[in-house]
Amino acid sequence: MSLVLNAVSAIQLCAGCTIEFEPVDTLGATEDPAGVGLFADVLKVGDQGYLVSSEVLGGVVIVYDWEGRYQRELTREGDGPGELRGEPKFARGAGGIVLFEPGSPRLHLYSADLVFTKTIQVAGMVRSVLWDSVAGGWLVSHMAAGEGPDGYRPQLDARILLLDQEGDSIRSGQAGEAGLWHSVWDKIRGAEGTIWTTTGAGMVRVFDRDLGFVDSLQLELPGMDEWNRREHGSGYPAEVNDIRLAPDGSTVWVFAFATVLNVDDLVKELAEAREQGGPPDIERLADTFIYSVRLDPNGLTLVGRDQLDTRVRPLGDGDLAYDLVETPDGNRRVRVGRLRFTKGSG
Repeated sequence: MSLVLNAVSAIQLCAGCTIEFEPVDTLGATEDPAGVGLFADVLKVGDQGYLVSSEVLGGVVIVYDWEGRYQRELTREGDGPGELRGEPKFARGAGGIVLFEPGSPRLHLYSADLVFTKTIQVAGMVRSVLWDSVAGGWLVSHMAAGEGPDGYRPQLDARILLLDQEGDSIRSGQAGEAGLWHSVWDKIRGAEGTIWTTTGAGMVRVFDRDLGFVDSLQLELPGMDEWNRREHGSGYPAEVNDIRLAPDGSTVWVFAFATVLNVDDLVKELAEAREQGGPPDIERLADTFIYSVRLDPNGLTLVGRDQLDTRVRPLGDGDLAYDLVETPDGNRRVRVGRLRFTKGSG
């Protein structure tokens, strides 16, 4: 089924070290009723296979089996229980699977075997959801209306909500100074119950198991000077989109993505390639940057950085990952593979 079986080239992370993405299989075939867009989100759900969402699918989530064959549509667009207005992100834990639209006040809980359970309403806008094995529940970061410093001007407060396996509230509270959780893109549990968070602009923060601040580190993402002056024809700066424990557990990997062209020119080039009857060179149009960060007794340390010439993202825990491939008919499919980290002698 695989469309491509080759290792994507990588540059050195450290002396003699590389990270490679080795594609193994492709989700879906060209005759399937739906493909994905440029920004797919993927979840591996064990024996059930994979869930896929993207900007072109909107509120519809596609289910593929473990061999990558199209199965069905899990959701539909709408405002009812279990229905979505836009493409969701996924969180998986012992309590099942949560689908959520960042910026929406709703969470949709499914069982591990993909049966809809209920829709949960929270105050304000959901930013991220994490299954917290330490607390045994869903850790939700969201923005809720609060009182401004002058006592009457409204503002959005960063809040933390802990739900049990069934989605019922256990406790909630303000995130407070130590986190600026409102800007958090993703978060994970690290060693000894620590919580690692990252922002889109590359600020990595670590908290202890009681949400006490430990340390922070600002990553120097490529193109950061372009954040305030995105000129026509130039690429967008790299933006963090994932944070994961390295497969060996020794460090944390932060994933950032950047397009070589701005969005308008990127869409135009993709369309021109389709008109010419062939797939565009996606590897030439986008790059993934992987930063390896370690928590030492003295604080956070940047171990190194690697670069892949395609949009690779981690897929759950361990070394699984995915990217997108353009098919000859102009559609896009998800490739599932593994991240291979090779240590050198230096």
